[in-house]
Amino acid sequence: MLRRLFLALLVSASAEAFAASQGGPIPVPLPLFPANNWWNTDVSHAPLDPSSATFIAFINSGPCPPNPYPPCKLHPDWGGDNGDGTTYGFPFIQVDGSQPLKTVIFDNPEESDGVDHNTETSFPFYPIPDEAITTFAWIEGGPPGNVPPDGDRHMLIVDTTHNTLFELYHVYYDSNLPGWTAGSGAFFDMKTNNRRPEGWTSADAAGLAMLPGLARYDEVYGPNEITHAFRVTVRDTNGYVYPASHVAGTNPSALPMGARLRLKADKDISGFTAEVQKIFRAFKTYGLIVADNGTDMYVSGTFDTRWDMDLLNTAFAQLSANDFEVVQRGWAPATSFVLDLPQTMGSGDAASATLTAYDSNYNVATGYRGTVHFMSSDGAASLPVDYTFTAGDAGVHSFPGGFTLQSPGGQTVYATDVADATITASRIVIVGPSTPTGLAATATSTTSIHVAWNPSASGAAHYEIVRQSAGNPYGTPVTTMGTSYDDSPVGAGATYVYKVRAVDASSRPSPFSTPDAATTMFFTEDPLTNSTTIKATHMTEVRQAVNLMRAAAGLAGTNFTDPNLAGVPVKALHISQLRAALTEARNNLGLTAIVYTDPTIDVGSTPIKAVHLQQLRDGVK
Repeated sequence: MLRRLFLALLVSASAEAFAASQGGPIPVPLPLFPANNWWNTDVSHAPLDPSSATFIAFINSGPCPPNPYPPCKLHPDWGGDNGDGTTYGFPFIQVDGSQPLKTVIFDNPEESDGVDHNTETSFPFYPIPDEAITTFAWIEGGPPGNVPPDGDRHMLIVDTTHNTLFELYHVYYDSNLPGWTAGSGAFFDMKTNNRRPEGWTSADAAGLAMLPGLARYDEVYGPNEITHAFRVTVRDTNGYVYPASHVAGTNPSALPMGARLRLKADKDISGFTAEVQKIFRAFKTYGLIVADNGTDMYVSGTFDTRWDMDLLNTAFAQLSANDFEVVQRGWAPATSFVLDLPQTMGSGDAASATLTAYDSNYNVATGYRGTVHFMSSDGAASLPVDYTFTAGDAGVHSFPGGFTLQSPGGQTVYATDVADATITASRIVIVGPSTPTGLAATATSTTSIHVAWNPSASGAAHYEIVRQSAGNPYGTPVTTMGTSYDDSPVGAGATYVYKVRAVDASSRPSPFSTPDAATTMFFTEDPLTNSTTIKATHMTEVRQAVNLMRAAAGLAGTNFTDPNLAGVPVKALHISQLRAALTEARNNLGLTAIVYTDPTIDVGSTPIKAVHLQQLRDGVK
């Protein structure tokens, strides 16, 4: 029964992998964009703009809906289904890398992506799923793509395979073309810190990406802190400053596009609910970035029917523009950090991390010599002592096994320069049970594999096993309560690779274990002993098994010297080729390294022994 479930889940996962969806958790590395991107920059210690009070006064000088009088109150500009064919908030679409690309004809092609700018002619570029033509709530405002546009009509699309973002403004599917049209469109590679060309817009007036600045339900109600700034609108603007790229107003009293507002550090937020406190803490740490002209102090978020907008409206209205200050216009840290720490950690498991310093152009700051202090929200954590970068580090230093978190749940690890608090990084992690150890996969027949492991040392409610084979990547996990699993039936003459993780009662997972593999074939005269005469069939079988493991690793089979071994004495070259082919496969699969007897086999001086061949057998079975 368990095996049938495994197959059913794999088939289901394959089908789901190619289906576009609206909303939900985004399965790409978080935060969106690199950790030192402007959206993710900690501005809690950034300098105050000398005209901060003047800018706040200008915001308060205008109409402040829904309140008739200043100070202007904060408002959460998002929600769910309004029940009248319209929605509130920005929906976003998730697709994978197989989504067909569509051509979009633009009103403003000269500042849009997906356009040949020699001729201003559009070409297939945007992975728009056909569901957006007729499906409600896949485009901002609610009506589907084939309804004539009314309002801004933004469409946001995440390619989860390539970690890229496509955003469109004022979209419409014109069946008379047929095809998509839009006011403007922009592409963002979320693996980079690339800005739009100077002077260019995006789907937003400031020329910025929109999705990374939205309040998302899964963040607000998830286990971790929010580690990014929020998109905000004001009624008028004046030019732009970094990180924006586009002018959409020239009022000399107004803030520029790209300006950042920060909730004052001394503002008491302790009386709010936990989820609201989380949002407001992010306002203090990362701030609000002016991204469009609109209503003053309207903060943006996603469309999601799960939002409790009565709660959020009430809470936001208790903050006003007077509770904020303006960060120095165009400010960016001279040096920034990225802390590369696993996003999932097991309680009590030592994890390694790398800290990289970057200059203001996002190049590695090879000359950085500061001292770094580490902190964590987990009071029981074990962290590295303060470390001073040296010339030999060249801006990058690794801390092998330096981080051990103990407390389950969402935790944050911080790295901060002791002399300059603006040079800082945070990394959010989920701490689950300790990682299972000792995973061993053994073929018990040509159609059955037994997998067993040591129990997690802390907090496991159940275990999840995943499997990989030739042409089949790790799929949907199979769940078991015990510490073993029999995978049957499986195909004969194939290599299967397994990993296991523990999951606690709150559905928090541990990292996956070190994998192990088994090959469903058996060897003649197994095991080989010192008294065994090595035969051609022994060598041929191992060659076959090694190439099966290479197939599971996505590698081509090895063409061995002396393909027909009948009557050919075993040579040092034969063993060396097998070792090289097997080592490459095991490395690709993340399997542990084999410690060979006679690591170097010299032609003419190293006698070929049964143990050499037996170790190769053990490495594939």
